Amino acid sequence: MIKDEEFINIPDKNNADSMIFNINLENKKILIAGGGRIAERKIKVLLSENTLIHVISPEVTEFIKKLSDNGIIRLTWRNIEASDINNSYFMVLCATDKRDVNDMISRICRDRNILHDNSGNHNNSDIMMVANTAIGDIIIAISTGGSSPRTSKMLKDLLIHDMKSSGYSFEDTIKAIYNDKMR
Repeated sequence: MIKDEEFINIPDKNNADSMIFNINLENKKILIAGGGRIAERKIKVLLSENTLIHVISPEVTEFIKKLSDNGIIRLTWRNIEASDINNSYFMVLCATDKRDVNDMISRICRDRNILHDNSGNHNNSDIMMVANTAIGDIIIAISTGGSSPRTSKMLKDLLIHDMKSSGYSFEDTIKAIYNDKMR
C-alpha cells in the first residue's frame, strides 16, 4: 500500500523544466509549418495517432507530397501566414528552415494559447515531441530536453533492441513491482 509519507518529497520546480504527458491526439487538428525532413519525421509519428494533419509549405518532401496526393494529409503550397494560425488547431509544429518564421509562429501561438513545438528553438516551445516506445502496456519516453533528439532516438532504439534480444519481460517486471507496491 502506498503510504502518505511517500507523497512528501514532491520535486521542486527548479529541478524539472518540463513534464511528459501521454495525450490522445486522435482526430485532433495539427498544423505543421514547413515541409522538409523534420516535418516529415514528425508526420510519420503523428500518422499513427490518427491526427488531422495540415501542412503549409512552399516546398515539401516526396513523402509529404504522396500523403497529400492520397488524401491522408491536407497540404497548402505556400509560405505560412499569421492568419493561418488559429484556435481550430490543437497544436502547431514549427518546422521551417527559417528561425524568424518559427519564432513568429511561436509568438502567435503563445498569444492564442495554442500548444506549439518550435523545432529550431525548443526554449521557445510549449511542447516537444520525445522519443517513445510501447512495450505492451508500458510506454517509455526518452528526452534530452531538445539538446539532442538523435541521442533520445538512439537510446530508445537500444532499449527496444535489448528488450527483444534478451527475452527479458520488462512489462511483466514493471507490473509485478506495481502490484507489490499497491498491496
